[in-house]
Amino acid sequence: MSEADRQVVKGFVDAFIRGDLEDALTRLADDAVVDEADGMDFSGRFTGPAGFVKLIEKMTAGVEPRIDENSLIDGGDVIVSRLDMTFTSRGSGRSLATRVTEIYTVRDGKIVGLDSFYKDPVAINALYNEK
Repeated sequence: MSEADRQVVKGFVDAFIRGDLEDALTRLADDAVVDEADGMDFSGRFTGPAGFVKLIEKMTAGVEPRIDENSLIDGGDVIVSRLDMTFTSRGSGRSLATRVTEIYTVRDGKIVGLDSFYKDPVAINALYNEK
């Protein structure tokens, strides 16, 4: 991947960290596929900016995600993002610090693919469902 592709991903994650979803969405291609890992209460395949909004709505119904640190790695034809994140239950207020790995594919200055993998999906699901 090029430095330009890395900057697209960095801009996307930085916008999400700032809470600027509108800016983050400008970095997704209309046909981008966001694939959340199986086994999560918010798993699924989401297409384009509208699909990403649905994912965020589904995710934040149960937990409040926060990115604490982000490292980007050039993976050749992809950009790998290693995120230290904290998920806080909307029901109980309990928090979990964990790692999330995301694999991004960029074409023509836009993110066209995003695969997310959670280090401890069972614990995140437990938070998601706490009352």
